[in-house]
Amino acid sequence: MTLGPQPYYWPNTEAVSYGGSPPLATRSGWMALALLPFILALSAKANLISVLTGVSHEKLQVFHHWTSYAMFALALVHTFPFIVYNIHKGDMVKPWKTEVTYWTGVATLIPQTYLTLMSLPAIRNRFYEFFKATHFLAAIIFLIFFFIHCDFRLSSWDYFLATATLYPTSLLLSTLRTLLHGRHTATLTSLPSGLILIRIPTTIPWRPGQHIFIRFPSLNLNPLTASAHPFTICSLPDHSSEMVFYVKPRRGLTARLGDAALESPGFSSTVLVEGPYGGVAGSLDWARFDTFVFVTGGTGGGFSFGVLEAVLTLGTNPVSAGGQAGGQVGVVSVYIVFATRSRGLAEWYEKEIRARVGRWARARPVNVELAVHVTSTSGLVPMVSSLGSGSALLPVSDSVEKVGGNQTGKTNLQIQIQSGTRPNIPDIITTATTPNPTPSGTSNPKRTAIFTCGPASMIADVRNAAAQAQGRVFASSYKDRDRSGSGGAEEVYLHTEPFTY
Repeated sequence: MTLGPQPYYWPNTEAVSYGGSPPLATRSGWMALALLPFILALSAKANLISVLTGVSHEKLQVFHHWTSYAMFALALVHTFPFIVYNIHKGDMVKPWKTEVTYWTGVATLIPQTYLTLMSLPAIRNRFYEFFKATHFLAAIIFLIFFFIHCDFRLSSWDYFLATATLYPTSLLLSTLRTLLHGRHTATLTSLPSGLILIRIPTTIPWRPGQHIFIRFPSLNLNPLTASAHPFTICSLPDHSSEMVFYVKPRRGLTARLGDAALESPGFSSTVLVEGPYGGVAGSLDWARFDTFVFVTGGTGGGFSFGVLEAVLTLGTNPVSAGGQAGGQVGVVSVYIVFATRSRGLAEWYEKEIRARVGRWARARPVNVELAVHVTSTSGLVPMVSSLGSGSALLPVSDSVEKVGGNQTGKTNLQIQIQSGTRPNIPDIITTATTPNPTPSGTSNPKRTAIFTCGPASMIADVRNAAAQAQGRVFASSYKDRDRSGSGGAEEVYLHTEPFTY
């Protein structure tokens, strides 16, 4: 649409003049302007697109980024033809001094360049707190000069009117939601693993894996603490309805929270909460799955706690192990894989998984297999001197029982902690989605749900492995199911959660 139509420049002559605005510049300028409402709408948490599609705001961020990149590219294509045209005419200085559109165009392009370059993942992650504190100011400067630059030409006003309707409405909805939730009290506790435990009693309902934005106005007020920060909820709503968060102190707000928790154990702070957002789809039928896989890394492991509790608290599944209704209750398999460089985080994660399995053991038979990978060998003291890199440090097998009424439920828990290894994600996903053979030689197709939260490389590996498993589901749908085990799973569901915001 931009480079296809020609000519790029008008073939002006002394006898015929089509004007001084090159077609390429005009076309790309209007296309850039048309993206403005979408860019701002996609950046808001409570936005119309999420309402209409049910897709949470964090899943729309990729579209926000790429529409911004497209707008920047179109802005450059809009700018350069004017420079070429005026230099060719030999009067570049004159329009700069006499026409407001020229210098306001440059004034618009400067903050847009800053926003685009600073939002590149490598730069944004490295200087996140600085970008967070400055990008609102840069965006305001950009919009002001962009508005002046357009100067009410033709229908340009319509795009600014759409932007001025969509984005403030989203901000208003977010603010009203925060005010309706009221004030809450957050209690901070420093853990031996180096994490901060945050507890917030609340009556706000939430689903597994959802996150909220928290403001800490009682801390020393500055641009970092005044803005909301996202935290993943690591618990399920029960009779106590307490939101639990595990936070790794890094820079900015989380560093200040870590200092407060260390200086004053049990530190309490008044907070404002907005949300919840995201999480596992509310329409997901948990009971239809017989296999659950959790692949997490670092502090992303906290995401798995609430989702695991949702799996363990499921009632008796009327679907048999063979995936057909009316059969005997099948055993649910749960595979949990956690990778970290820290032995302290490994011990913390193992302890939390044990606590949740012990608390939520039910009448439904569940087999839980936990594999913890400590990827770094520095600072580790082997429990047995003969163990080397890649050997199991702490192989444990036990079971947790809970008696309810006349039924005794049993949840089997197997734990293995390994040092100096990384999880083989493709093999894990393949195993979890491969039908189990039966004594008769046939196989029962699986319905597998996969959940992941961790570094970008880990999520990419899980996505690729899940896509291959889903490809096997697609391929097997064209074959006669003789239950010989040659096909893939009957269903594969994948939910990914971003590790950083």
